[in-house]
Amino acid sequence: MTQAIALPQVRLRFAKRGDLRLVSHHDIMRCLERMVRRAKIPLATSQGFNPRPKIVFALALGLGIEALSEVVDFELTTPLDAEEVLHRLSATSPPGLVWLEARSLSPGESPPRPLSVSYQMDIPAERRTGAAKALARFLESSSWPYQRRRPDRTVSLDLRPFLLDAALTDQGQLRFRIKVTPEGTARGEEFVEVLGLNDLLDSGSVLVRSGIELAPSPARSQTNPPRRGAEPQNTSSSGNEDQSPVSIPVANAQPLNMTRIAAGPARALDGLGQGLPGSQGQRTGI
Repeated sequence: MTQAIALPQVRLRFAKRGDLRLVSHHDIMRCLERMVRRAKIPLATSQGFNPRPKIVFALALGLGIEALSEVVDFELTTPLDAEEVLHRLSATSPPGLVWLEARSLSPGESPPRPLSVSYQMDIPAERRTGAAKALARFLESSSWPYQRRRPDRTVSLDLRPFLLDAALTDQGQLRFRIKVTPEGTARGEEFVEVLGLNDLLDSGSVLVRSGIELAPSPARSQTNPPRRGAEPQNTSSSGNEDQSPVSIPVANAQPLNMTRIAAGPARALDGLGQGLPGSQGQRTGI
């Protein structure tokens, strides 16, 4: 019986900003498949009659939420340097999709498993006193029942155990961190709602997912020893990832726009798929 050979993998971090926050997660997946083909990255696919590209996101991102440091894994058919993957993707990305860093994974490393996610949101001066009081009430509570309404059913859950920490800064920025479990998690916009701030999202404020904390990766295989001089990673932002990532300077990065963007989501992807076949289905891994 032949043993399966592990294919090379690359883990990347990226930001999703501006108009692109109005594009759904499924559309981003299809956009990424076209980008990979355009960048000529040797992406592996699943077997069968309808093969899927082997792309795994750490966590889906809700519509309308900006992101500063999302995580995605690629499985490749042939080895390709992480820095080369990073530069090829950066050259084919639409405005608002910024690739931050990349690193090659060791053989046997597991897919990204999030432990917690962090959010931030600017609160107008006239709403900060009320927001601080609502946050204090939530933190003092032992439970907070919530009804999550879906088209086909209503799900009851307790939001309080999911909140790990939260604060309203002197500059009026609400920051909070949510626990992620194998059984599921709460949503950032649900916490905004229970604090009585949901109307701010309708009037122009933007909820930003500022980071994802990953579970520690398994020990490195002896066949792939660590590089000399590699700096240890900050576990609060990279989840104890054990190989120094390659990063590139973002020369044309624009500051986050905290006002509502009226442009339609289609404009964010204009021209990206021209001359490319449309992707069929969704990628595997979520």
